[in-house]
Amino acid sequence: MLSQILLTAVLATGALASPVECITGESDLEWISKNSSLPKVVIYSTGGTILSASNYSRLDNVAYGSGVGPTVPELIANVSEVLDVAQLAFVRFPAPGGSAGINSTLYLNVTQYANRHLCAEDSDIAGAIMFHGTNTLEETAFGVDLTFNCSKPFIATGAMRPDTYISPDGRSNFYQAVAAAASPASRDRGGLIVFNDRITSIFYSTKTNANTPDTFKALEQGNLGAFLAGQPFYFFGPAYPTGRPHFDVSNVTDLNSLPAVIIVYGHQGFDASLMYAAVANGAKGLVILGPGAAATSPSAKAAAADLYSQGIPTIAVARPVTGTGVPDPVAGALIYSSYVGAEQARVMLQLALNAKYNLDEIRDLFESPLRNAIFGPTANQQFYYGS
Repeated sequence: MLSQILLTAVLATGALASPVECITGESDLEWISKNSSLPKVVIYSTGGTILSASNYSRLDNVAYGSGVGPTVPELIANVSEVLDVAQLAFVRFPAPGGSAGINSTLYLNVTQYANRHLCAEDSDIAGAIMFHGTNTLEETAFGVDLTFNCSKPFIATGAMRPDTYISPDGRSNFYQAVAAAASPASRDRGGLIVFNDRITSIFYSTKTNANTPDTFKALEQGNLGAFLAGQPFYFFGPAYPTGRPHFDVSNVTDLNSLPAVIIVYGHQGFDASLMYAAVANGAKGLVILGPGAAATSPSAKAAAADLYSQGIPTIAVARPVTGTGVPDPVAGALIYSSYVGAEQARVMLQLALNAKYNLDEIRDLFESPLRNAIFGPTANQQFYYGS
């Protein structure tokens, strides 16, 4: 009955007093529905541009944020067609300071809720979507993807234009994310990003443009699907990304406790003392962006070898927007990230260190799919390792 009252208010006014909702720390979900036979989709809202507004004009997409943006129920009212696709509930997660100020606490919180809501044996929830600021969406989404423990769809989305813009992209992204989360075709693919009529894998996606709506891409791996008339069409059958691991964080109670991992930027004249300074400041692992195919200077290699002997791993990531560094036939101190980007490598290394992986296990985590593909075939073994 309460959900029907909420629905009536949402559709009638588009602006209502705060409804009963599941705030972080509570377990019950209150469903907004006009058809109880539709799939259930839970929204994890961390804010972002999709819920932002401008005080300046309908053309402002650069200085927004000070206006009063829509609440989740108001967004539903503005895109009321979503209630023809799914029943909706939402959980709010505060993200003060915007997505650039977020740390691993957020994705650990979201993933623990998602595992409980969607992955319990008696769960009747079809899927979940997450609203997130686009500046660090790929990091939070990647953390959830590696710790979410069932085959149901988990969809990340947001917006590049505030809701007050003359043509806000968030409304379309919202509808399409709900449609993807409600679709059985979205299962067994790992986490997905839905943005600008396209579907990509969280595992491979990155933000490629700081300003335009057409920003989240998996440049090398491509789109998994597209939207037609608001509905998802997948180009391929269900499959998980190669080498995608899973980490169990159900027993992590201190959400601020993940080991620190620092990213450093390799360039001409790189000062390897920065690597030592990061470790002295508490880093338990490093990620270094290397030019070309994750190349590193002699001083960086020497520092990585020294730190490796102290139990500190260094993950080498290719600095170009796509491509990968390839590990040497005989493993050295540097560990290569394969097609995992720097931001994602940082998250994955944090989770591996938290799970007490040793250095060999960390190397296997990052390198084994690529190493097996390159050095595993008999023909390659002959010329890389001799007869």
